[in-house]
Amino acid sequence: MSIPVLIIILIVTIAGVSFLGGCNRKQTVYTPAPVEQEKEDAAASLAAADKIAGYAHPEALISVYELNEIIFDPSTLTFDTRGRTNNIYQKSYPIGHIPGAIPILYSHYYHPVYIGRIASPLQLQNVLGKSGVSNNTNIVLYGNDGLQARLYWALKMYGYDSVKILDGGLDKWKESGYDISTVKSKRSTSTFEFDLTKSTAESMLATLDEVEASIGSGSCVIVDARSKEEYIKEHIPGSVNVAWSLLFNKDMTFKTAPDLKQLFEDKIITKDKKVIVYANDGILSSLVWFALSELLGYPSAKNYDGSFNEWLQYQRQVEKG
Repeated sequence: MSIPVLIIILIVTIAGVSFLGGCNRKQTVYTPAPVEQEKEDAAASLAAADKIAGYAHPEALISVYELNEIIFDPSTLTFDTRGRTNNIYQKSYPIGHIPGAIPILYSHYYHPVYIGRIASPLQLQNVLGKSGVSNNTNIVLYGNDGLQARLYWALKMYGYDSVKILDGGLDKWKESGYDISTVKSKRSTSTFEFDLTKSTAESMLATLDEVEASIGSGSCVIVDARSKEEYIKEHIPGSVNVAWSLLFNKDMTFKTAPDLKQLFEDKIITKDKKVIVYANDGILSSLVWFALSELLGYPSAKNYDGSFNEWLQYQRQVEKG
């Protein structure tokens, strides 16, 4: 083979390699350099902190970034509340949870006689103590179906204030790049006791009789936290529908205070009125109560614990449409 031919072959080969290399570069997924990633994380953390600072009670909520800083602090205990049933628990917690988080099943803290109602202070404090909670523990709750807010509501109602909800829950934790665990966490049993002199049940818990007496009152708004479809089917007369799902952004973090304020005021649900929230069983209503009471600072917001299931059980009047 002549030298000119060899040169031509060499040029073509080099050109082909260069072309393929160019194609490979175009398909490469950009990964931020460590320094750039740190800047993005810091910006996200600051944005989350700024949003939480805008709520009436910022101490009620914690971001995934803040939790990551204290995740292994022995004074902090994180509860995974996704155990509405044992079946749901088996399909959630063992598959992946926040490191160090302890599972708590709903059956452990609902009333043994009035199924679906919240447990008594004695029952709940025993469950917490067995889980490792002491009276100096900072409790963080996360979930995906409202039980995080229900447990928060119960703890606050029985006088325990060192409790927060994780904004965005496990999904936001994973989205932020933090590790998850499949190892079941456990703490040594501790002693925990509610100080019932601090109980605020009267101002946080609505009863069947109170709800019935509030129908048609100009000073009280009854809020249905269920879906629009459920509300249209039947609801407590005069109640206003604010579906619980409207409280959240796409990543399941709570909307900002101004957005939540607009959501409720558009329905004429204002701070000067008493507000009673219900759902089917008092769980999803706890989320709306949390937004009203803790995030917006409504002074007279109550959760109807018995909710629509109790309303129907006692054959109270319903409205359709």
